[in-house]
Amino acid sequence: MNTRQLSERTADLVVIGSGIAGLSAAVEAAEAGLSVQVLEAAETVGGASAMSGAACFLVDTPLQREQGIDDNVELALADWKLMGGPTADLEWARRYVTDSARDVYQWCADLGIQWNALDQPEGNTVPRWHLPVGWGRRIIDVVQARAEELGVAIRTGVTVNELLHSAGRITGVRTSTAGHEEILDASAVAVCTGGFIGNIDQVLKHAPQLRELPRVLAGGSPTAIGLGHDLLAACDAQFTHLDHLWVYPYGTPDPTDPSGARGLGIRFRGVSTEIWLNTEGRRFHNEFLRGGYSGTKALLSQPGSTAWMVFAASEAQHVMLIDNEYYGTPAGPHPSAMEHFWANSKHVRTGDDPVALARAAGLPTHAVIQALDDFNAAVRSGAAKDPLTGRPLAGLEEVNGKLVAIQLFPMAQKNLGGVRTGLECEVLDSSGEPIKGLYAAGEVAGMAGGHLNGQAALEGTMFGPCIYSGRIAGRAVARRAR
Repeated sequence: MNTRQLSERTADLVVIGSGIAGLSAAVEAAEAGLSVQVLEAAETVGGASAMSGAACFLVDTPLQREQGIDDNVELALADWKLMGGPTADLEWARRYVTDSARDVYQWCADLGIQWNALDQPEGNTVPRWHLPVGWGRRIIDVVQARAEELGVAIRTGVTVNELLHSAGRITGVRTSTAGHEEILDASAVAVCTGGFIGNIDQVLKHAPQLRELPRVLAGGSPTAIGLGHDLLAACDAQFTHLDHLWVYPYGTPDPTDPSGARGLGIRFRGVSTEIWLNTEGRRFHNEFLRGGYSGTKALLSQPGSTAWMVFAASEAQHVMLIDNEYYGTPAGPHPSAMEHFWANSKHVRTGDDPVALARAAGLPTHAVIQALDDFNAAVRSGAAKDPLTGRPLAGLEEVNGKLVAIQLFPMAQKNLGGVRTGLECEVLDSSGEPIKGLYAAGEVAGMAGGHLNGQAALEGTMFGPCIYSGRIAGRAVARRAR
């Protein structure tokens, strides 16, 4: 490669990664008058954030108050502590919970993002899971537009190979673009590269507890392969709780990874009524609790740590596949890509009736018939809850007619641990001292600080904290520049 020093490549702040943490940091610094460049290794902006539903755990918001929901910091923090356990960083959690309505909800609203739905996932005392219109893609587009309006240069297809340092501080980055190396001088660098979840080798390296499972998929962004972790490790950065991963129970192999060598998986949305059957053809869990806490525990306790999600074929048209925008965006699925999935997935089975489906999936016929009959009878009865699992039945329909089954596997989705930082997102070295000029935010820093959530996460405590820590990093760089 040819190395060249370019004066026009000097910046006050270089942000590595164009996900929501990186763009939020860029906007904060640029609003303070700093020159900012965002470097993205992929050819498109957004990373895992663009593929996310972008639901956020937010406390005491206008939407909650409009719906008569009484929420407060202490209630939210108690839920956070109970879910995350002893490794949750409650100092960072308190800061986030206290500031979330202002620094995430209102900040997004001021940029034109509409929050239109509330829900109460497992572990929350009250509804505080806020879903934005347009999901992560809409937020990325809006924040990117604001960054570019402020003069931020966003460059794609740029790989950062090294963080440069001199006299005890970071001085810039060494990059490669289209076969040429460049040195970009910078007063500060913010690493916002996401996690290593898209790299199944890294997943299994850092989380040895998953090696015992028959199969684990890599979710999140295919570009989240740990490049930022490698850059930080070369600077003697300190990491913590890298074995803390958020694993979902409803992943299936992505047919666009035909060899399976990368272990890529995708998630589902859009099915209103489904039942989960283990390899014995029996239901084993309240399917409403499909998150990474009890849902994953239930799946891992089944034979082979796998199951089949069964639903009426009439619902197939509503299926949304998440973690690969090839299949669709919040505006809806891409028909040709969905046809590719249904035609090429080795983990989809169909049947005109329960007997045919059971044979296609290799499940005991009698058990499948019994499971469907019992569930449908519960729905017809008008009961409030499923007598077998306690699942709420309101709004559900019977699962009958032509049927579809998709095989489920555990899928690593988020890093809950990462590089350790101080309260202004300054990266700490192996002795616990700040590395001058170096910051980290978002998933590479365990959402914030290194291990914000602990060993488990309330749903929505990832995207929101990535916005929050990105903004803190950008403000900190601006304050120190002044």
